[in-house]
Amino acid sequence: MKRIYLTGAAVIVMVLCSSSAWVKLTLIRPSELVMPENIRTIALLDRTKQEDNSQNNLEQVVTGEFFRQDEQAVLQVAEGFIDACSGMNRFQLVRTAERYTSNGTKTTFPEPLDWNTVSDICNKYQTDALFSVEIFDTDFLLSNMPVRIDVKDDQGNISTRLEFKATGVAVINIGIRLYDAANRVILDEYHTTHRLNFDAQANTLQAAMNQLLDKVEAINQASFDAGLVYGQRITPTYYRVTRYFFDKPKKELGDGVRYSEVADWQGAINSWLEVVEKGNRKDAGRAAYNIAVAYEVLGDLEEAKKWAARSHTEFEEKDADEYYRLLSDRIREEEVVKDQLPE
Repeated sequence: MKRIYLTGAAVIVMVLCSSSAWVKLTLIRPSELVMPENIRTIALLDRTKQEDNSQNNLEQVVTGEFFRQDEQAVLQVAEGFIDACSGMNRFQLVRTAERYTSNGTKTTFPEPLDWNTVSDICNKYQTDALFSVEIFDTDFLLSNMPVRIDVKDDQGNISTRLEFKATGVAVINIGIRLYDAANRVILDEYHTTHRLNFDAQANTLQAAMNQLLDKVEAINQASFDAGLVYGQRITPTYYRVTRYFFDKPKKELGDGVRYSEVADWQGAINSWLEVVEKGNRKDAGRAAYNIAVAYEVLGDLEEAKKWAARSHTEFEEKDADEYYRLLSDRIREEEVVKDQLPE
């Protein structure tokens, strides 16, 4: 049995093509950074306004930027950040209408905000910290290439036709600082380039290009995604996985699978226990593996790990070793999450 962890449409394809049973779980991933417990509320600030000079005006003309395009995209960064933080309720986020001029460039950080300014903003919005977007630049790159496709007609004859694939890449160069107003510490200084690809394919190049998102919408989507990624950096977030387990041989494992289909996981465990006790080594190993999955669904990770270990060591089920490691990783992650979420 091949177990692959996918989400969305790809999962549907795997389920249709696989003889395995499956169940989806919602798990929690710890954040990369641990925020101090005193940080509960965060104000959102756009500090990307550029000086109104001839050089910056010329750049907007040369790059084809629409009116207030970057300003709208920065708002999407904030919305992505809010979306990522909404699941855990770790932070209360406050949108502001503040837009500060940067004394840096579109690729380098400006000097940090002075602490009196940080305190004034946080006091105004009654927050503990300030999330400040301080570098922001966008680009939208287009490429195209012909694609040859073999087509079989009703008589089995194969012909080749030419189609065109257009690719748009939204590129976001972003820099974020997170200021702790009370302790006057910069908690994070984050600078990265975020890319999001958009593809379309059609019989003509123009048709393929027409199917792509327009530049503004593509930039806005990539900006939202960049904010989402940053939110996942500082707060635990939910994610979905699919666990596959054995449904064959049907005679031995089928009863337990039917219990699982109606979410009676204890009934499934009881059915598979009989196979562990009375079945041959291969069937018992698969049943023990399934019991491990059932206990994970029920939230008893230590019991799940015990059964995965038994499936691997006692019955030599080859997939159980990987699953044991996966469960061990999940247990460690959940311990980290507990530390990251204050009471």
